[in-house]
Amino acid sequence: MKTYKSYIPGLLIAILIVLFSSTGYSTKWLISVADFQFTPASIPNVNAGDTIRWNWVSGTHTTTSTTIPSGATSWDHPIDASNTFFEYVPGVNGTFNYHCMHHPSMTGSFTVTGFVSTLLVTPSNQNVTYVVGTTDFTVTSNSSWTAVSNQTWCTCTPSGTGNGIIVANYVSNPLPAQRVASITVTVTGLTPQVVTVTQDGAPKTLAVAPPSQNVSMPAGATDFTVTSNSDWTAVSNQTWCTVTPSGTGNGTIVANYTDNSSGPPRVASITVTVSGLAPQVVTVNQDGTTGIPVNTVNSMVLYPNPTSGAITLVTGNMAVKKETLSVMDLTGRLVYSNVVFAGQQYTLDLSSQPGGYYFIQLVSDAGVVTKKVILDK
Repeated sequence: MKTYKSYIPGLLIAILIVLFSSTGYSTKWLISVADFQFTPASIPNVNAGDTIRWNWVSGTHTTTSTTIPSGATSWDHPIDASNTFFEYVPGVNGTFNYHCMHHPSMTGSFTVTGFVSTLLVTPSNQNVTYVVGTTDFTVTSNSSWTAVSNQTWCTCTPSGTGNGIIVANYVSNPLPAQRVASITVTVTGLTPQVVTVTQDGAPKTLAVAPPSQNVSMPAGATDFTVTSNSDWTAVSNQTWCTVTPSGTGNGTIVANYTDNSSGPPRVASITVTVSGLAPQVVTVNQDGTTGIPVNTVNSMVLYPNPTSGAITLVTGNMAVKKETLSVMDLTGRLVYSNVVFAGQQYTLDLSSQPGGYYFIQLVSDAGVVTKKVILDK
């Protein structure tokens, strides 16, 4: 159904077209643009949902907003023989003033009442993985809106008008803890809507280096480097070696050891743990006074190491042919001894011995070579 209203100043006609829709009536207000005036120059009773349409009649003009209500969208459009009309749907209440850029004294205005802003943002939450990416939210609105995130790791589309999409960009989450960014969407006069991006935590990590530190008899300290994204704990199995008990993320374990000038070589195992991961074990190997230094020249080969019993030994090519092969435990107790020859391969069976650390020593006139073996039982 159509109805018409007319304004007739002189020979110019402005037509008001009322359009029926399934939700009610909307009005299209027609403003003639000719000579040096807009007709009608003022429309005092524009309703929410109405359309303002400027129609060219003659001349070269523009319709350009000057002072408009807060939150409204400005406009600047030519009205001439090539651009015969322009339509504008106001989005807020208030008085809208405009003029022609070519003829500043050619002005007009219209006043909007009864406009009700709407805003709906869906979904309320988006779950995302810990790697970098994007996710979307749908905005349903008849007004201008703004969006802002409360987290620097998540940025979003800052603003829009009417229906639209908010794109949320998020960076990788380096930590194992889940995190949440809140995005607040605002339309003037309405309660803001808040939606969230919930990002998974990264898998836990743990690495400790080096696997062992060899130290001399006097008291001192040595370090291990922890690379992790989680909380970790460290425990030594020996009272003579104390360690940094815990930390978060990347860090350093300081191992303090006492003097060992009156005992055999000894080993402290340091167990580093992150909840949910397999513990990592590193060692501090300290020299003693039994004549079996931990730090020696590598001139024989042992494998496998660690071993469950059998171990293969290849002797070095020393200056003399005969060497004495000895196996001792951590206390210095001799568990095996024999004469071997340089440059040969031998198999030792330690399966009858209890698990732990053992020292295999080759002694000849050319020197002493000692290797540490782990018997894993």
